[in-house]
Amino acid sequence: MYSPADNGKYKYYLFFEAGHISSVIADEQNQQVMCMKVFTGEQVNFLALSYDEFKQITPLLDDMSNKYKEIRVVISNSACALVPEALLNVIETEAYYNLNHKSIPQSQVLYCKMHVQHTACIFNIRNELVKLIRFNLPLVDVNHASLLFIKAIEQQNFEQSASKIHLYVHSSYIELLNFDKGIKFYNTFHFENEDEIVYYLLAAAENLQISHGLDVLLYGNLPIVSVLHEILAKYVRSVQFGIKPKKLTYPVAFNQFAEHQFFIESSALLCE
Repeated sequence: MYSPADNGKYKYYLFFEAGHISSVIADEQNQQVMCMKVFTGEQVNFLALSYDEFKQITPLLDDMSNKYKEIRVVISNSACALVPEALLNVIETEAYYNLNHKSIPQSQVLYCKMHVQHTACIFNIRNELVKLIRFNLPLVDVNHASLLFIKAIEQQNFEQSASKIHLYVHSSYIELLNFDKGIKFYNTFHFENEDEIVYYLLAAAENLQISHGLDVLLYGNLPIVSVLHEILAKYVRSVQFGIKPKKLTYPVAFNQFAEHQFFIESSALLCE
């Protein structure tokens, strides 16, 4: 159903994460994902590339040069902090960020907001990536994926949500979220093996006082996710894989490839 000639009708979302870059073309009016492209490279950290290295990814630059109805960029990394929107001081954003994290050398601290939850995210990315975005997409909004993940969970309207922890596994860090009519707990943790992930998860459950009736939903397409499913079954009441947002429709191919079943990128459609 997708034709590049119709790009002017669609929204374009460009996701940057350490292990990959992905783009999503979406028909917002019909709540439909039209196309997804993924750019990967063996042992490449895309968040650490120089501007000249980005310029060598010709398919990406070609993708960015197309004309779309609207464009948004999404950064997915652990270098972020959530704060109540009312407490966000734009002038002191960098100082506020440094209370929780150490800034990356030669970088900028940015922020975005999710008004429905009265929450803001402060995040840090290298100047080289900012240069790529501003030179090629000068007026684009830059969001952080943490808010999109939260929004995707909110839209699902899970039953017994207070007892659920949503665990999103990235290549080197995890996101933990407990959402019950609002954000009860959110944090990121770096890990080296599945045992550390289990430790962080159970510690969060203990802090939330839900460890005796804990339900876990797993997100991500890394091999470790399947391993975690088996391990966590020994410690929690239930564990299952997360699903794609129900309000969206997807290309048929999304049902044919396992990695598309945990398609967090599509949640960009829900964060308006």
